[in-house]
Amino acid sequence: MQLDLKKLAFGQYLSRHLLFEEADPLGRGWEKGLYLGLASESSSMFAGASARSAGFIRLKDASGGEFSAEAGPASVLLTSPQGEVKLAIDGPALLLKGTAGLSMVVRLGFGETVSRTKRGYELNMGPTRYIIAVQKGKADLEVGWDLVGLHSTDPVITLTPEDGVLEAVFWDSTTAYDLPEIAPDVDAAAKKAETAFQDFLGRLKGKNELFAYVLWLNFQTRKGAALLTANKIGDIRAVSMEQAIAALALKAPEAAELVSAVLGLMTPGGMVPAWVKGDTVLPESAPPLWGLPLCRAFAGGGIDAVPAEKLAALYALLDKAVGWWVKNRSLPEGAFFYAYPHESGFDGKPALPMGAPAVSPDLCLWMALNARALESMAVKLGLSKEAENWAALAQGQLECLASLWKDGGFVCRSAVDGAEAACPAGLGLLPLLLGDAAPDCAALEKAAGDAGKLDALLSALIALGSPALAEKALAAGAEKPDALSGGACSPVLCALGLALEERS
Repeated sequence: MQLDLKKLAFGQYLSRHLLFEEADPLGRGWEKGLYLGLASESSSMFAGASARSAGFIRLKDASGGEFSAEAGPASVLLTSPQGEVKLAIDGPALLLKGTAGLSMVVRLGFGETVSRTKRGYELNMGPTRYIIAVQKGKADLEVGWDLVGLHSTDPVITLTPEDGVLEAVFWDSTTAYDLPEIAPDVDAAAKKAETAFQDFLGRLKGKNELFAYVLWLNFQTRKGAALLTANKIGDIRAVSMEQAIAALALKAPEAAELVSAVLGLMTPGGMVPAWVKGDTVLPESAPPLWGLPLCRAFAGGGIDAVPAEKLAALYALLDKAVGWWVKNRSLPEGAFFYAYPHESGFDGKPALPMGAPAVSPDLCLWMALNARALESMAVKLGLSKEAENWAALAQGQLECLASLWKDGGFVCRSAVDGAEAACPAGLGLLPLLLGDAAPDCAALEKAAGDAGKLDALLSALIALGSPALAEKALAAGAEKPDALSGGACSPVLCALGLALEERS
């Protein structure tokens, strides 16, 4: 597998180093060429004109010429007439070895500095300290002064070989100078990364390497639990929505553990937050999609692959999370409602036609799937009475779903006065995506035809509900129109693509 660095950055799970090739299609002033992105915490978008310039290093060869790049999942080879440079990542370290010199223009933000110490060149960026340490070769720092703008120019660090060899380590550290042990050289680091990637690939349902790499690039950890981030460079991380969908790409034990990681962030009262920012959990209610991957993972005996102790722990967490909705978002007749528009997961869109609070068909489906997942776990754990209760809740939600089907389409119902209004595609079509849970109609085919107008998540779920439409829907929902031929897909869409491989 080769990575096109114009479309998909080179990086690694748990590392903040990113190497990409800027094409600047919007003409926003970025110089075209190779960049090393340091993913500093103050950035919230990745690459190109959307990103702030600070925290990125422009890479050229020492003569000022351009490198050509050949990237795979484990290493990158930069080539110029002067020679070549090989890069590989090992956790907090980017290892470099080559025969060509390297010129680096460092873009710093306000208050950020670069200086030389005994350890090498240090870039101080808020809580992060980036260290460039030369092991073999020479280094030079050049800083000028802009007399017109009255500020220093971007520092230029130049690394040159000595006796034909250049070796260096780029450290992503903290103000505590915590520098752990790393691989002894670039080749060892590349082999370590390749082994880790293949291990990750082996835990997925599908085997599309590009989709798998996007997921591998985006996985992070928080307090020992694996989480999927909205984008690798961002400090705001979508939790509930993306976690549930991403888990569809994994085999049963991993899917259960991933959902457990999400539910483990819930408040003492059972509210699962929609967002995590840094070390702060923001207690906003999120759409309860957790049962979707669990029902899929448990089907066909998959539940037997989940260790009993993990299953019991997951049951307790999901029981508590569903209990929050029962206590805070249910009506006397048993229907659930969204109290605020954002709870549907479609922020900024007119998802609830009559406003909130509202009973919505997608919420009926999510709660039915949660109840089915809990029923499966209760049966496996020998909790017969609880299993009966969950089965009754699931059936009640499907009956509520059927009551919302009016004149060939779904409606949302006001939780205050019972007024009804037709649902937009974002909510009204979601219940159709799993097939037998809703009345049969031709709306799914039309939705696939209009996929370019729908939310990316909706496009992906359409593909999941109808594998025959997978390629069309995934391409329409991807960040780039040529996603299926190597473009930069979102992590959620990549997870859906891997799940669809297994179904087909």
